[in-house]
Amino acid sequence: MIPVIGTGMRPVTAFHNRYSKANNSFTELFFIMAKKRSVVLFFLLLLSVCSYAQEKQKITFKGSDFDITALQRGGQTFLSVPDFAVKLHFQYFRNTDKNKIELRFPKASLIITANNPFVVFRSKEDGSVTTSQIFPQATFSNGEVFIQLECFAKLMEKHFAVAFSWKNKLTDVKEPETADAPVDEVLAATNSTFSYTVNEKANGTLISFKGKQKIKKYTADYEDGTITVQFAKTKLVGTPKSFTSRKGLVRSVDWNQEKDNTVVTLKVSGDYSSFELILDDPNTLLLTVHNQKFAQKTKTSDPAKQKWKFDVIVLDAGHGGKDYGAIGIHNTVEKVINLGVALKLGKLIQKNMKDVKVVYTRKDDTFIELYKRGKFANEANGKLFISIHCNSVQAKISAPNGYEIYLLRPGRTTEAINIAERENSVINYEDNPSRYGKLTDENFILVSMAHSSYMRYSEKFAEILNSHLSSGTDIASRGIKQAGFYVLVGAAMPSILFETGYVTNESDSNYMKSENGQQEIANSIFQAIKSFKGYYGKEIEAE
Repeated sequence: MIPVIGTGMRPVTAFHNRYSKANNSFTELFFIMAKKRSVVLFFLLLLSVCSYAQEKQKITFKGSDFDITALQRGGQTFLSVPDFAVKLHFQYFRNTDKNKIELRFPKASLIITANNPFVVFRSKEDGSVTTSQIFPQATFSNGEVFIQLECFAKLMEKHFAVAFSWKNKLTDVKEPETADAPVDEVLAATNSTFSYTVNEKANGTLISFKGKQKIKKYTADYEDGTITVQFAKTKLVGTPKSFTSRKGLVRSVDWNQEKDNTVVTLKVSGDYSSFELILDDPNTLLLTVHNQKFAQKTKTSDPAKQKWKFDVIVLDAGHGGKDYGAIGIHNTVEKVINLGVALKLGKLIQKNMKDVKVVYTRKDDTFIELYKRGKFANEANGKLFISIHCNSVQAKISAPNGYEIYLLRPGRTTEAINIAERENSVINYEDNPSRYGKLTDENFILVSMAHSSYMRYSEKFAEILNSHLSSGTDIASRGIKQAGFYVLVGAAMPSILFETGYVTNESDSNYMKSENGQQEIANSIFQAIKSFKGYYGKEIEAE
Protein backbone atom coordinates (compact mmCIF):
# COMPACT_ATOMS: atom_id res chain seq x y z
CA MET A 1 0.00 0.00 0.00
CA ILE A 2 1.09 3.54 -0.68
CA PRO A 3 1.17 5.91 2.31
CA VAL A 4 -1.64 8.44 2.22
CA ILE A 5 -0.63 11.90 3.30
CA GLY A 6 -3.40 14.20 4.48
CA THR A 7 -4.28 17.33 2.61
CA GLY A 8 -3.62 20.73 4.09
CA MET A 9 -0.10 19.87 5.16
CA ARG A 10 2.17 22.73 6.04
CA PRO A 11 5.92 22.83 5.45
CA VAL A 12 7.95 21.82 8.47
CA THR A 13 9.44 25.30 8.62
CA ALA A 14 5.98 26.81 8.95
CA PHE A 15 5.23 24.54 11.85
CA HIS A 16 8.51 25.35 13.58
CA ASN A 17 7.69 29.06 13.39
CA ARG A 18 4.35 28.38 15.05
CA TYR A 19 5.96 26.14 17.65
CA SER A 20 8.55 28.81 18.39
CA LYS A 21 5.74 31.27 19.09
CA ALA A 22 4.16 28.75 21.43
CA ASN A 23 7.43 28.44 23.30
CA ASN A 24 7.63 32.22 23.60
CA SER A 25 4.10 32.23 25.01
CA PHE A 26 5.08 29.55 27.47
CA THR A 27 8.16 31.49 28.58
CA GLU A 28 6.10 34.64 29.03
CA LEU A 29 3.53 32.73 31.04
CA PHE A 30 6.24 31.23 33.24
CA PHE A 31 7.59 34.63 34.28
CA ILE A 32 4.08 35.88 35.04
CA MET A 33 3.20 32.91 37.20
CA ALA A 34 6.63 32.45 38.74
CA LYS A 35 5.75 35.43 40.92
CA LYS A 36 2.78 33.48 42.25
CA ARG A 37 2.42 30.45 44.46
CA SER A 38 2.27 28.13 41.46
CA VAL A 39 5.99 28.44 40.77
CA VAL A 40 6.57 24.85 41.91
CA LEU A 41 4.30 23.55 39.16
CA PHE A 42 6.18 25.50 36.55
CA PHE A 43 9.41 23.75 37.48
CA LEU A 44 7.67 20.73 35.96
CA LEU A 45 6.96 22.62 32.76
CA LEU A 46 10.43 24.06 32.48
CA LEU A 47 12.01 20.63 32.89
CA SER A 48 10.20 19.31 29.81
CA VAL A 49 11.40 21.98 27.37
CA CYS A 50 14.30 20.28 25.65
CA SER A 51 15.24 18.57 22.39
CA TYR A 52 16.32 15.01 21.78
CA ALA A 53 18.87 13.60 19.37
CA GLN A 54 17.47 11.23 16.75
CA GLU A 55 18.95 7.86 15.86
CA LYS A 56 17.83 4.58 14.25
CA GLN A 57 16.09 1.64 15.94
CA LYS A 58 16.18 -1.70 14.12
CA ILE A 59 12.89 -3.63 14.21
CA THR A 60 11.92 -6.94 12.61
CA PHE A 61 8.56 -7.33 10.88
CA LYS A 62 7.53 -10.47 8.95
CA GLY A 63 11.13 -11.64 8.75
CA SER A 64 12.55 -8.37 7.39
CA ASP A 65 14.60 -5.76 9.24
CA PHE A 66 13.80 -2.05 9.11
CA ASP A 67 15.72 0.94 10.47
CA ILE A 68 13.14 3.29 11.97
CA THR A 69 13.91 6.86 13.01
CA ALA A 70 13.97 6.97 16.82
CA LEU A 71 14.98 9.15 19.74
CA GLN A 72 16.02 8.45 23.31
CA ARG A 73 14.07 10.19 26.02
CA GLY A 74 14.23 9.49 29.74
CA GLY A 75 16.10 6.24 29.09
CA GLN A 76 13.37 5.01 26.74
CA THR A 77 13.17 4.58 22.97
CA PHE A 78 10.52 6.43 20.96
CA LEU A 79 9.75 5.49 17.34
CA SER A 80 8.79 7.92 14.60
CA VAL A 81 5.22 6.95 13.69
CA PRO A 82 5.32 8.31 10.11
CA ASP A 83 8.67 6.67 9.39
CA PHE A 84 7.28 3.38 10.76
CA ALA A 85 4.23 3.68 8.48
CA VAL A 86 6.26 4.54 5.37
CA LYS A 87 8.79 1.73 5.74
CA LEU A 88 6.24 -0.94 6.66
CA HIS A 89 3.80 0.31 3.98
CA PHE A 90 0.84 1.24 6.18
CA GLN A 91 -1.61 3.97 5.25
CA TYR A 92 -1.54 7.08 7.38
CA PHE A 93 -2.85 10.62 7.54
CA ARG A 94 -0.85 13.39 9.21
CA ASN A 95 -2.33 16.63 10.62
CA THR A 96 0.59 19.00 11.15
CA ASP A 97 -1.64 21.69 12.67
CA LYS A 98 -2.48 19.49 15.65
CA ASN A 99 0.67 17.33 15.78
CA LYS A 100 -1.54 14.31 15.14
CA ILE A 101 -1.14 11.18 13.05
CA GLU A 102 -3.70 8.51 12.12
CA LEU A 103 -2.66 4.98 11.15
CA ARG A 104 -5.32 3.42 8.96
CA PHE A 105 -6.13 -0.28 8.77
CA PRO A 106 -8.98 -2.14 7.01
CA LYS A 107 -11.32 -2.30 10.03
CA ALA A 108 -10.12 0.52 12.31
CA SER A 109 -7.65 3.37 12.73
CA LEU A 110 -5.36 4.52 15.52
CA ILE A 111 -4.97 8.25 16.23
CA ILE A 112 -1.88 9.41 18.12
CA THR A 113 -1.39 13.01 19.21
CA ALA A 114 1.89 14.45 20.48
CA ASN A 115 1.92 15.71 24.08
CA ASN A 116 -1.35 13.92 24.81
CA PRO A 117 -1.64 10.89 27.13
CA PHE A 118 -4.55 9.42 25.15
CA VAL A 119 -4.77 7.47 21.92
CA VAL A 120 -8.04 7.07 20.01
CA PHE A 121 -9.36 3.97 18.21
CA ARG A 122 -11.99 4.56 15.53
CA SER A 123 -13.92 1.57 14.17
CA LYS A 124 -14.74 1.60 10.46
CA GLU A 125 -17.41 -1.06 10.99
CA ASP A 126 -19.73 0.65 13.48
CA GLY A 127 -18.18 4.13 13.75
CA SER A 128 -17.51 3.75 17.49
CA VAL A 129 -14.70 5.70 19.11
CA THR A 130 -12.79 4.60 22.22
CA THR A 131 -9.83 6.11 24.03
CA SER A 132 -6.96 4.59 25.99
CA GLN A 133 -4.34 6.23 28.17
CA ILE A 134 -0.67 5.59 27.43
CA PHE A 135 2.38 6.22 29.59
CA PRO A 136 4.64 7.83 28.71
CA GLN A 137 2.70 9.90 26.23
CA ALA A 138 3.63 10.48 22.60
CA THR A 139 6.03 13.35 21.90
CA PHE A 140 7.01 15.64 19.03
CA SER A 141 10.44 16.23 17.49
CA ASN A 142 11.61 17.70 14.19
CA GLY A 143 8.11 17.76 12.74
CA GLU A 144 7.28 14.13 13.58
CA VAL A 145 5.16 12.32 16.19
CA PHE A 146 7.09 9.75 18.26
CA ILE A 147 5.62 7.03 20.50
CA GLN A 148 7.36 4.89 23.10
CA LEU A 149 8.55 1.62 21.56
CA GLU A 150 7.10 -1.00 23.93
CA CYS A 151 3.81 0.85 24.28
CA PHE A 152 3.46 1.13 20.50
CA ALA A 153 4.21 -2.57 20.00
CA LYS A 154 1.46 -3.53 22.47
CA LEU A 155 -1.07 -1.26 20.79
CA MET A 156 -0.29 -2.55 17.30
CA GLU A 157 -0.41 -6.22 18.27
CA LYS A 158 -3.52 -5.94 20.45
CA HIS A 159 -5.70 -3.92 18.09
CA PHE A 160 -4.37 -4.65 14.60
CA ALA A 161 -2.52 -7.99 14.90
CA VAL A 162 0.66 -6.25 13.73
CA ALA A 163 3.57 -7.84 15.60
CA PHE A 164 7.16 -6.64 15.36
CA SER A 165 10.25 -7.29 17.46
CA TRP A 166 13.47 -5.47 18.22
CA LYS A 167 16.74 -5.80 20.07
CA ASN A 168 16.46 -3.67 23.19
CA LYS A 169 19.77 -1.88 23.58
CA LEU A 170 18.96 -1.04 27.19
CA THR A 171 18.47 -4.55 28.58
CA ASP A 172 22.13 -5.53 28.58
CA VAL A 173 23.48 -2.67 30.68
CA LYS A 174 26.62 -3.06 32.71
CA GLU A 175 26.69 -2.76 36.47
CA PRO A 176 26.30 1.01 36.98
CA GLU A 177 29.20 2.88 38.42
CA THR A 178 28.64 5.46 41.11
CA ALA A 179 27.42 8.56 39.32
CA ASP A 180 27.60 12.22 40.16
CA ALA A 181 23.82 12.45 39.73
CA PRO A 182 21.00 10.03 38.88
CA VAL A 183 20.42 9.41 35.20
CA ASP A 184 17.42 7.90 33.45
CA GLU A 185 18.00 4.35 32.29
CA VAL A 186 16.21 1.03 32.37
CA LEU A 187 17.91 -1.15 34.96
CA ALA A 188 17.24 -4.86 34.54
CA ALA A 189 18.83 -8.25 34.16
CA THR A 190 18.11 -10.54 31.21
CA ASN A 191 14.72 -12.21 31.73
CA SER A 192 14.28 -10.42 35.04
CA THR A 193 10.93 -10.41 36.85
CA PHE A 194 11.23 -6.62 37.12
CA SER A 195 12.87 -3.66 35.44
CA TYR A 196 12.87 -0.10 36.75
CA THR A 197 13.87 3.45 35.95
CA VAL A 198 15.10 6.24 38.22
CA ASN A 199 13.94 9.59 36.86
CA GLU A 200 15.40 12.52 38.82
CA LYS A 201 13.59 15.86 38.64
CA ALA A 202 14.11 19.20 40.36
CA ASN A 203 11.21 18.67 42.75
CA GLY A 204 11.65 14.97 43.43
CA THR A 205 12.23 11.57 41.89
CA LEU A 206 9.99 9.19 39.96
CA ILE A 207 10.84 5.48 40.12
CA SER A 208 8.90 3.28 37.73
CA PHE A 209 8.76 -0.45 38.52
CA LYS A 210 7.65 -2.65 35.61
CA GLY A 211 6.79 -6.29 36.19
CA LYS A 212 6.56 -9.07 33.63
CA GLN A 213 3.30 -10.07 35.29
CA LYS A 214 0.54 -8.16 37.07
CA ILE A 215 1.50 -6.48 40.31
CA LYS A 216 -1.21 -7.81 42.63
CA LYS A 217 -0.19 -6.73 46.12
CA TYR A 218 2.42 -4.28 47.35
CA THR A 219 3.28 -2.24 50.44
CA ALA A 220 5.79 0.48 51.27
CA ASP A 221 7.08 2.28 54.36
CA TYR A 222 9.78 4.73 55.38
CA GLU A 223 12.17 4.53 58.33
CA ASP A 224 15.56 6.11 59.08
CA GLY A 225 16.33 7.33 55.57
CA THR A 226 15.12 4.19 53.83
CA ILE A 227 12.01 3.52 51.76
CA THR A 228 11.16 -0.17 51.55
CA VAL A 229 8.82 -1.39 48.81
CA GLN A 230 7.60 -4.97 49.09
CA PHE A 231 5.92 -6.96 46.32
CA ALA A 232 4.03 -9.73 48.12
CA LYS A 233 4.25 -13.36 46.99
CA THR A 234 6.51 -12.48 44.09
CA LYS A 235 9.60 -14.50 43.26
CA LEU A 236 12.48 -12.40 41.97
CA VAL A 237 14.05 -14.04 38.93
CA GLY A 238 17.11 -12.28 37.52
CA THR A 239 17.95 -9.57 40.05
CA PRO A 240 17.87 -6.05 38.49
CA LYS A 241 21.02 -3.97 38.62
CA SER A 242 21.65 -1.82 41.68
CA PHE A 243 21.54 1.96 41.38
CA THR A 244 23.86 4.37 43.19
CA SER A 245 24.39 8.13 43.11
CA ARG A 246 26.35 10.73 45.07
CA LYS A 247 23.73 13.39 44.38
CA GLY A 248 19.99 13.52 43.99
CA LEU A 249 17.15 12.55 46.29
CA VAL A 250 17.49 8.79 45.78
CA ARG A 251 21.04 7.63 46.57
CA SER A 252 20.70 3.89 46.00
CA VAL A 253 18.26 1.18 44.94
CA ASP A 254 18.81 -2.51 45.79
CA TRP A 255 16.71 -5.64 45.18
CA ASN A 256 16.43 -8.73 47.38
CA GLN A 257 14.30 -11.82 47.89
CA GLU A 258 12.95 -12.22 51.42
CA LYS A 259 10.99 -15.46 51.81
CA ASP A 260 8.08 -15.20 49.34
CA ASN A 261 8.41 -11.45 48.79
CA THR A 262 10.45 -9.27 46.46
CA VAL A 263 11.87 -6.34 48.44
CA VAL A 264 13.29 -3.08 47.04
CA THR A 265 15.35 -0.88 49.38
CA LEU A 266 15.83 2.79 48.49
CA LYS A 267 18.23 4.99 50.45
CA VAL A 268 17.22 8.65 50.29
CA SER A 269 19.04 11.87 51.16
CA GLY A 270 18.23 14.29 53.96
CA ASP A 271 16.07 16.32 51.54
CA TYR A 272 13.42 13.57 51.62
CA SER A 273 9.92 14.75 52.53
CA SER A 274 7.39 12.02 51.66
CA PHE A 275 6.53 9.39 49.08
CA GLU A 276 3.48 8.16 47.19
CA LEU A 277 2.63 4.97 45.30
CA ILE A 278 0.52 4.95 42.12
CA LEU A 279 -0.46 1.76 40.25
CA ASP A 280 -0.30 3.18 36.73
CA ASP A 281 -1.37 -0.05 35.03
CA PRO A 282 -1.56 -3.71 36.16
CA ASN A 283 2.16 -4.19 35.47
CA THR A 284 3.54 -0.78 36.46
CA LEU A 285 3.95 0.70 39.93
CA LEU A 286 5.10 4.31 40.21
CA LEU A 287 6.87 5.63 43.30
CA THR A 288 7.11 9.42 43.63
CA VAL A 289 9.65 10.60 46.22
CA HIS A 290 9.07 14.19 47.29
CA ASN A 291 11.73 16.79 48.10
CA GLN A 292 11.28 18.75 51.34
CA LYS A 293 12.90 21.82 49.79
CA PHE A 294 9.66 22.30 47.89
CA ALA A 295 7.39 21.17 50.71
CA GLN A 296 8.95 23.83 52.94
CA LYS A 297 7.88 26.53 50.51
CA THR A 298 4.24 25.85 51.38
CA LYS A 299 4.50 25.24 55.14
CA THR A 300 3.22 27.89 57.44
CA SER A 301 5.13 29.74 60.09
CA ASP A 302 3.90 32.17 62.72
CA PRO A 303 4.84 35.33 60.80
CA ALA A 304 3.03 34.01 57.74
CA LYS A 305 -0.11 32.61 59.43
CA GLN A 306 -2.22 35.49 58.16
CA LYS A 307 -1.74 34.53 54.54
CA TRP A 308 -3.06 31.05 55.35
CA LYS A 309 -6.24 32.36 56.86
CA PHE A 310 -9.26 30.75 55.15
CA ASP A 311 -10.47 33.97 53.56
CA VAL A 312 -10.78 33.39 49.78
CA ILE A 313 -12.81 30.79 47.90
CA VAL A 314 -12.51 30.53 44.11
CA LEU A 315 -15.58 29.28 42.25
CA ASP A 316 -14.97 28.07 38.72
CA ALA A 317 -18.06 27.61 36.55
CA GLY A 318 -16.78 25.24 33.87
CA HIS A 319 -17.01 26.07 30.15
CA GLY A 320 -18.80 29.25 28.98
CA GLY A 321 -19.15 31.43 25.90
CA LYS A 322 -18.36 29.54 22.70
CA ASP A 323 -17.68 26.43 24.78
CA TYR A 324 -21.10 24.96 25.63
CA GLY A 325 -19.76 21.91 27.44
CA ALA A 326 -21.97 18.81 27.31
CA ILE A 327 -25.41 18.93 25.68
CA GLY A 328 -27.93 16.59 27.28
CA ILE A 329 -31.57 15.55 27.45
CA HIS A 330 -33.98 18.14 26.03
CA ASN A 331 -30.99 20.25 24.95
CA THR A 332 -29.79 20.79 28.51
CA VAL A 333 -26.63 22.92 28.29
CA GLU A 334 -23.81 22.24 30.76
CA LYS A 335 -22.35 25.76 30.84
CA VAL A 336 -25.72 27.18 32.00
CA ILE A 337 -26.01 24.74 34.92
CA ASN A 338 -22.41 25.29 35.99
CA LEU A 339 -22.87 29.06 36.16
CA GLY A 340 -26.23 28.79 37.93
CA VAL A 341 -24.79 26.63 40.71
CA ALA A 342 -21.67 28.81 41.07
CA LEU A 343 -23.65 32.07 41.39
CA LYS A 344 -26.08 30.59 43.93
CA LEU A 345 -23.19 29.19 45.95
CA GLY A 346 -21.37 32.51 45.83
CA LYS A 347 -24.41 34.34 47.21
CA LEU A 348 -24.67 31.91 50.13
CA ILE A 349 -21.01 32.42 51.02
CA GLN A 350 -21.19 36.21 50.74
CA LYS A 351 -24.34 36.33 52.89
CA ASN A 352 -23.30 33.91 55.62
CA MET A 353 -19.48 34.06 55.73
CA LYS A 354 -18.61 37.75 55.97
CA ASP A 355 -14.90 37.02 56.52
CA VAL A 356 -14.59 35.06 53.27
CA LYS A 357 -14.19 36.62 49.83
CA VAL A 358 -15.67 34.92 46.77
CA VAL A 359 -13.70 35.03 43.51
CA TYR A 360 -15.42 33.85 40.33
CA THR A 361 -13.47 32.73 37.27
CA ARG A 362 -16.56 33.85 35.34
CA LYS A 363 -19.85 35.49 36.43
CA ASP A 364 -21.55 35.44 33.04
CA ASP A 365 -21.56 33.55 29.76
CA THR A 366 -17.90 34.23 28.97
CA PHE A 367 -15.23 31.89 27.60
CA ILE A 368 -12.22 31.76 29.94
CA GLU A 369 -9.10 29.81 28.99
CA LEU A 370 -8.16 27.00 31.36
CA TYR A 371 -4.77 28.34 32.40
CA LYS A 372 -6.35 31.70 33.28
CA ARG A 373 -8.74 30.04 35.72
CA GLY A 374 -5.87 28.73 37.83
CA LYS A 375 -4.05 32.04 37.37
CA PHE A 376 -7.06 33.97 38.76
CA ALA A 377 -7.17 31.63 41.74
CA ASN A 378 -3.48 32.03 42.53
CA GLU A 379 -3.49 35.80 42.14
CA ALA A 380 -6.46 36.00 44.52
CA ASN A 381 -4.47 33.96 47.09
CA GLY A 382 -7.31 31.42 47.15
CA LYS A 383 -7.60 28.86 49.92
CA LEU A 384 -10.04 26.56 48.14
CA PHE A 385 -10.73 26.05 44.41
CA ILE A 386 -14.00 24.43 43.31
CA SER A 387 -14.47 23.73 39.60
CA ILE A 388 -18.13 22.97 38.79
CA HIS A 389 -19.08 20.78 35.81
CA CYS A 390 -21.70 18.33 34.53
CA ASN A 391 -21.08 14.81 33.29
CA SER A 392 -22.35 13.11 30.13
CA VAL A 393 -22.11 9.98 28.01
CA GLN A 394 -22.59 9.52 24.29
CA ALA A 395 -25.66 7.27 24.54
CA LYS A 396 -28.59 9.26 25.96
CA ILE A 397 -30.83 6.22 26.56
CA SER A 398 -30.47 4.47 29.95
CA ALA A 399 -27.58 6.82 30.72
CA PRO A 400 -25.77 6.61 34.09
CA ASN A 401 -26.65 9.06 36.82
CA GLY A 402 -25.06 10.59 39.91
CA TYR A 403 -22.47 13.17 40.96
CA GLU A 404 -18.72 12.61 41.17
CA ILE A 405 -15.95 14.47 43.00
CA TYR A 406 -12.50 14.41 41.40
CA LEU A 407 -9.03 14.94 42.85
CA LEU A 408 -5.96 15.68 40.76
CA ARG A 409 -4.30 12.35 40.09
CA PRO A 410 -3.55 10.35 36.96
CA GLY A 411 -6.79 8.54 36.05
CA ARG A 412 -6.87 4.81 36.79
CA THR A 413 -10.15 3.85 35.11
CA THR A 414 -11.35 4.13 31.53
CA GLU A 415 -14.29 6.21 32.72
CA ALA A 416 -12.06 8.71 34.56
CA ILE A 417 -9.72 8.96 31.58
CA ASN A 418 -12.60 9.63 29.21
CA ILE A 419 -14.02 12.33 31.49
CA ALA A 420 -10.63 14.03 31.82
CA GLU A 421 -10.13 13.95 28.06
CA ARG A 422 -13.55 15.53 27.49
CA GLU A 423 -13.01 18.29 30.05
CA ASN A 424 -9.47 18.95 28.81
CA SER A 425 -10.70 19.21 25.21
CA VAL A 426 -11.75 22.78 26.07
CA ILE A 427 -8.24 23.83 25.02
CA ASN A 428 -9.26 23.28 21.39
CA TYR A 429 -11.27 26.52 21.68
CA GLU A 430 -8.23 28.48 22.83
CA ASP A 431 -5.88 30.56 20.71
CA ASN A 432 -2.78 28.69 21.87
CA PRO A 433 -3.61 25.11 22.94
CA SER A 434 0.06 24.13 22.59
CA ARG A 435 0.82 25.82 25.93
CA TYR A 436 -0.66 22.77 27.65
CA GLY A 437 1.64 20.30 25.96
CA LYS A 438 4.19 20.33 28.75
CA LEU A 439 1.54 19.57 31.37
CA THR A 440 0.86 16.18 29.85
CA ASP A 441 4.43 14.96 29.68
CA GLU A 442 5.60 12.10 31.90
CA ASN A 443 6.19 14.89 34.44
CA PHE A 444 2.43 14.93 34.96
CA ILE A 445 2.90 12.02 37.32
CA LEU A 446 5.04 14.34 39.44
CA VAL A 447 2.38 17.03 39.62
CA SER A 448 1.34 15.44 42.91
CA MET A 449 4.61 16.74 44.34
CA ALA A 450 3.68 20.33 43.62
CA HIS A 451 0.29 19.67 45.21
CA SER A 452 1.45 17.38 48.03
CA SER A 453 1.06 20.13 50.63
CA TYR A 454 -2.55 20.67 49.55
CA MET A 455 -3.63 17.14 48.70
CA ARG A 456 -4.63 16.10 52.20
CA TYR A 457 -6.83 19.21 52.37
CA SER A 458 -8.30 18.43 48.95
CA GLU A 459 -9.04 14.88 50.07
CA LYS A 460 -10.64 16.07 53.31
CA PHE A 461 -12.87 18.60 51.53
CA ALA A 462 -13.89 15.93 49.02
CA GLU A 463 -14.93 13.63 51.89
CA ILE A 464 -16.92 16.40 53.61
CA LEU A 465 -18.54 17.47 50.34
CA ASN A 466 -19.54 13.91 49.48
CA SER A 467 -21.24 13.55 52.86
CA HIS A 468 -23.26 16.78 52.53
CA LEU A 469 -24.26 16.17 48.91
CA SER A 470 -25.48 12.63 49.57
CA SER A 471 -27.79 13.85 52.34
CA GLY A 472 -28.78 17.23 50.90
CA THR A 473 -29.56 16.58 47.22
CA ASP A 474 -31.63 14.22 45.07
CA ILE A 475 -28.61 13.05 43.08
CA ALA A 476 -26.88 9.79 43.94
CA SER A 477 -23.18 9.66 44.80
CA ARG A 478 -20.78 7.92 42.44
CA GLY A 479 -17.95 8.54 44.86
CA ILE A 480 -14.62 10.36 45.05
CA LYS A 481 -12.35 9.64 42.11
CA GLN A 482 -9.18 10.86 40.47
CA ALA A 483 -8.23 12.09 37.02
CA GLY A 484 -5.90 14.52 35.28
CA PHE A 485 -7.62 17.87 34.72
CA TYR A 486 -5.69 20.87 33.37
CA VAL A 487 -7.83 23.31 35.34
CA LEU A 488 -6.81 21.71 38.66
CA VAL A 489 -3.13 21.58 37.72
CA GLY A 490 -2.99 25.38 37.62
CA ALA A 491 -4.49 26.00 41.07
CA ALA A 492 -1.87 26.02 43.84
CA MET A 493 -4.32 25.39 46.70
CA PRO A 494 -6.71 22.67 47.89
CA SER A 495 -8.92 21.97 44.89
CA ILE A 496 -11.55 19.60 43.52
CA LEU A 497 -13.51 19.22 40.30
CA PHE A 498 -17.20 18.50 40.89
CA GLU A 499 -19.36 16.78 38.27
CA THR A 500 -22.87 17.63 39.55
CA GLY A 501 -24.63 14.88 37.58
CA TYR A 502 -25.31 13.59 34.08
CA VAL A 503 -27.03 15.92 31.63
CA THR A 504 -27.63 12.80 29.52
CA ASN A 505 -29.75 11.27 32.30
CA GLU A 506 -33.31 12.59 32.36
CA SER A 507 -33.69 12.58 36.14
CA ASP A 508 -30.31 14.25 36.78
CA SER A 509 -30.85 16.72 33.97
CA ASN A 510 -34.29 17.86 35.15
CA TYR A 511 -33.00 18.30 38.70
CA MET A 512 -29.81 20.17 37.77
CA LYS A 513 -31.44 22.67 35.45
CA SER A 514 -34.24 23.48 37.92
CA GLU A 515 -33.88 26.45 40.28
CA ASN A 516 -34.68 24.21 43.25
CA GLY A 517 -32.13 21.60 42.24
CA GLN A 518 -29.35 24.14 41.72
CA GLN A 519 -30.16 25.76 45.07
CA GLU A 520 -30.01 22.42 46.90
CA ILE A 521 -26.67 21.60 45.28
CA ALA A 522 -25.34 25.07 46.22
CA ASN A 523 -26.63 24.66 49.81
CA SER A 524 -24.87 21.30 50.17
CA ILE A 525 -21.57 22.69 48.86
CA PHE A 526 -21.92 25.69 51.20
CA GLN A 527 -22.46 23.43 54.24
CA ALA A 528 -19.37 21.45 53.21
CA ILE A 529 -17.34 24.67 52.97
CA LYS A 530 -18.43 25.70 56.48
CA SER A 531 -17.37 22.34 57.90
CA PHE A 532 -14.10 22.41 55.99
CA LYS A 533 -13.32 25.95 57.15
CA GLY A 534 -13.39 24.79 60.76
CA TYR A 535 -11.20 21.80 60.01
CA TYR A 536 -8.74 23.92 58.00
CA GLY A 537 -8.33 26.47 60.76
CA LYS A 538 -7.53 23.84 63.38
CA GLU A 539 -5.01 22.13 61.10
CA ILE A 540 -3.19 25.36 60.27
CA GLU A 541 -2.96 26.35 63.93
CA ALA A 542 -1.55 22.92 64.78
CA GLU A 543 1.27 23.15 62.20
